[in-house]
Order: sequence, then structure tokens, then C-alpha cells
Amino acid sequence: MKSKIKHLLMMIALLILIYILYQFLWIPYKNKITFEKETITLSESIQNSPFSISKVLLYSSAHGENQNTNFQQSNWILNILQYTDIAIYLNHAGETLNSSNTIQKLSLENIAITAPNLGSPSLYYLDSLNFGTSNFNQNDKLENTLEFTVLNDENKHNDIQSNTPVFFTDCSNPITLKYVNSSVKENYAITSHEPIFFDGHLLQIANISLENLETTISFTIHIESNSHKNYFCHVSLPISLKNETSSIYDGNILMERKLENYKFIETQ
Repeated sequence: MKSKIKHLLMMIALLILIYILYQFLWIPYKNKITFEKETITLSESIQNSPFSISKVLLYSSAHGENQNTNFQQSNWILNILQYTDIAIYLNHAGETLNSSNTIQKLSLENIAITAPNLGSPSLYYLDSLNFGTSNFNQNDKLENTLEFTVLNDENKHNDIQSNTPVFFTDCSNPITLKYVNSSVKENYAITSHEPIFFDGHLLQIANISLENLETTISFTIHIESNSHKNYFCHVSLPISLKNETSSIYDGNILMERKLENYKFIETQ
């Protein structure tokens, strides 16, 4: 009887030991190997990616929509908005174009905007001809996705205009978007016989803190190459309205962000 109990206890102890070794040695080791393999695969995928983002241009200013119908130039009632025009430049690897480094389909997915303290933010497709101006089309407002028409030629006959989302297969034109934060201040009255500049000066005149306009725009760029491979790149763009030397209070501010080696990841 005592021998059976002894054997039973030894068996239980052995099972406990096996469990401990499995949980605390084998599983961590297996996870480590899996993680290393996935990391190597991901690294190789990034290094071999034929597409990358080279830079992003951000042009920020403001505008005032006059609500005064008597058109007296010394008495303005303004709805003030702040906007940032965005140009995202893509690169393709290799000097010679082929099916692997040219684009068949391009889209933006999972578009999101963090809410600033002031205003009502929206994102629009931007006609590249309107970059750096207050012009935009309300019908171009984006919700969650944006699908581009990809052109395989130089569009010499202008069959497709820039007022629709177009992109060239060789990445020769940027993705252009417009962030608009409307109603940062409504019905703001200005009485002045001096010229009023309808730009970032309005934010300073109306005593609008730039910290209250801070936001971040995020989305995923999805590329399908002409070789039918899919590539993704997540983009997060903080909208900054000042730097060490200037701010939007000066009228406007242009920022360039270099994103060398910011490559797309291939997925199945």
C-alpha cells in the first residue's frame, strides 16, 4: 500500500515537473523562435519592398467665411476655419519600370482623425491644382476610404482631370489631401479700416490657441502592384502648426517631413 502511494506521489511530482518545464521553458522558447522568424520575415519583406514614402509636405493656413451680407469692408462677421494641405510622395524601387514596381490599384483605408479641442474636423480629397489655397469641394469629403483611379499613361490628352482622385502607376504624382477644421470660431466680428488678411493671421486676431487645434490624421495606404502583390503602410500625421522659427500665426506654415526608408509591407 505504501509503495503504491509512493509511486502515485512520484507520478504526480513528475507530471508537475513536466507541466512546469512546458509552461516556463518550452512555451517561452517556442514563442521566442516564432517571434525571431516573424521578425526576420518582416525585415526581409520591408527591405525587399518596391514601394516607400519619401516625404510628406504639410501646408497650413486659415480662412474666414464672411457671414455679413451688407459687404461692408470695415465690418466682418466670420466663421473661421483652419486647413492643412497634405502631399504624400511615393517612391518605387529600381530605375526600370516593371510589373513589380508599378501600381495597379491604390487606396486609403481606415481613415481616422483625433478630435481637436476646437472645431469640426474633416478630411477631403484635394485637387492638386488647389494645393496651398483655401479652395476645396465639399463633395470630396472622405469617410473611411478613398479609391484612386490609377493611370498607366501620361494622360497627355487630359482625359481624366485632377479634380478626381487620380494616381500615376509610376508614382510620379503625390497623394493630395486636405484637412479642414471648420467652425474653430463662429460669427467672429471684426471692425477695422485696415486690410484683413484671410489666412493664419485670423487665428491670432481671434485669440485661438494653437494647442486647441492639434490633431492627428491616420490611415493605411494600400497598394496592389501590377504583379498582383499587396503592400500596406500605416501613416500617422500629427498636424503641427508651429516650429522653432515660425507658426501659422505668420499667415501660413509649410513643413516637409522626410521619410526615407519608410517602406511598405507585403502581405498575402
